Amino acid sequence: MNWLIVVVFTVLGTACAHQPAGWQRASVAARDAAAHPSVWAPLLGAGAMAVDGLDQRITNTLSRTAPLYGDPAAAAEASDDLMKLATASAGLTALMVAVPDDQDAIRHRGEHLAVVLGGFAATAGITGALKDTVGRERPDHSDHRSFPSGHASQSFTAASLASANLHRRLGDDNAAHWADAGLYTVAGLTAWARVEAKVHYPSDVLVGAALGNFIGRFLDQLLLTDHRVMPLTMYLDGDTVAIGVVF
Repeated sequence: MNWLIVVVFTVLGTACAHQPAGWQRASVAARDAAAHPSVWAPLLGAGAMAVDGLDQRITNTLSRTAPLYGDPAAAAEASDDLMKLATASAGLTALMVAVPDDQDAIRHRGEHLAVVLGGFAATAGITGALKDTVGRERPDHSDHRSFPSGHASQSFTAASLASANLHRRLGDDNAAHWADAGLYTVAGLTAWARVEAKVHYPSDVLVGAALGNFIGRFLDQLLLTDHRVMPLTMYLDGDTVAIGVVF
């Protein structure tokens, strides 16, 4: 399904006069997300894949040898399972997030879950639009929706949001960093599996990873770093998902 994502930012200045303007807040969140290494480093890696046919050669080697998953069919199945694990982890961490003393637990955790679901919807819509626009043929010639990888973008959106939620609960101690390692390992294995399955090139999954990390970090900073921001209201109508954000 191709989802058209309509994002509406409604700024209620009188509700919180000391808040920055909504678009200013959004621009800062976008800038900070884009500047993070988890976003620009995969993009640099994707650019390097254009050198000397590296994209095609890596795909051919990994899909032929399948060093992690054994064969392309097993890799495709593993990528589905790993993506489900990643998305479930993001939802679970939203329900585990620490609740400030002055906040209602159900509402606070519900807002975090709404951001996770909104992030998945936004990722699906943007990824789908890019696939339709770019029209890159898959390595196995099955269709022209190779770029970017939806499995990678969704898995890294999930990892980014889950990481932020866990850091709110665990702080910045070793447990949080071990959790990060696990979350991003699952996302990375998802992306790797898509190449072994011969349904994506490395550049597809690298751009998907960058996109997912950007969306996750952007939404978290925009909507969840200040409890005065009410995150999301969502409206679904067929293939359209409207996401309303109130400041």
